Amino acid sequence: MDFAALRQRIEAQFTELSPQLRRAARFVLDRPEEIALSSMRGVAAKAGVTPSTMMRLAQDLGFPGYEAFRVPFSAWLRERELSFTERARELRERARHSETAALISAIMSADLADLQRTYTTLGEAKLGEAERMLATAPRIFIIGVRSLYPVAYFFHYACRMFLDRTILLTGQGGSFADELRRVEPGDVILAIGYEPYPHDMLRAVEFGVSRGGRVLAITDSPISPLARRAALSLVVAANGPSFFPSIVPALSIAQALVALLLAGSGDEVLERLAGSERQLCSLGVFIDSTRRE
Repeated sequence: MDFAALRQRIEAQFTELSPQLRRAARFVLDRPEEIALSSMRGVAAKAGVTPSTMMRLAQDLGFPGYEAFRVPFSAWLRERELSFTERARELRERARHSETAALISAIMSADLADLQRTYTTLGEAKLGEAERMLATAPRIFIIGVRSLYPVAYFFHYACRMFLDRTILLTGQGGSFADELRRVEPGDVILAIGYEPYPHDMLRAVEFGVSRGGRVLAITDSPISPLARRAALSLVVAANGPSFFPSIVPALSIAQALVALLLAGSGDEVLERLAGSERQLCSLGVFIDSTRRE
């Protein structure tokens, strides 16, 4: 069984697992490099379960033992593009000079690694599928709350330059469900959320689905509540050392989706973008950096 097939098996069997096996399975999905690099006891300690739980998970997934279970992860790790390694090494070298540099190095190295793992795991095909889902939707309802609101806002802001069918759900005054009353079959709900998953967001997504909307999720696990409700989920890695999970991978995916939507559009969309630029210029929104003071 290769790495991709194993991930699919874990996702398919996740709801049937016991709570402790779920905890172990989630760690396996979120931190596959740990399985390749660490012993069973080391992985169990990091996952917050017992070594016997890790062994049981391996056996429930069809492997005779834990070492056989590690083989697909080791192969995956060898095949990964390691272009971020040199950049991470340079950051660590700079970190030797001060504690401030060390903290910056840890954060930036983690972001680089998360970006690399996110794109390696997703691949072009899945991002292309997400772009087609958005491109054919009559309307796109966008929801991201708390620390991930900037990602939702960016996607809405960028798309509004050339599309007129995006709706940002701000939830002001507890109005998520009110704004979603406009959802009709065929519309897409772009939901962006990491653990811990806000109740308001999940209720809003469920309401949208009940109205016939399809969910495109940007989330941190293939077994997150958002992913389980999604027609398509884009799972990002967010394992940085900060007390908040990094928004960088989710923001990068949002930027990629905007670029794909624009690249796949026709001349009328380009004209709409040009019109947006002319309007901003006519209102003097931005300074002219080429003009002398």
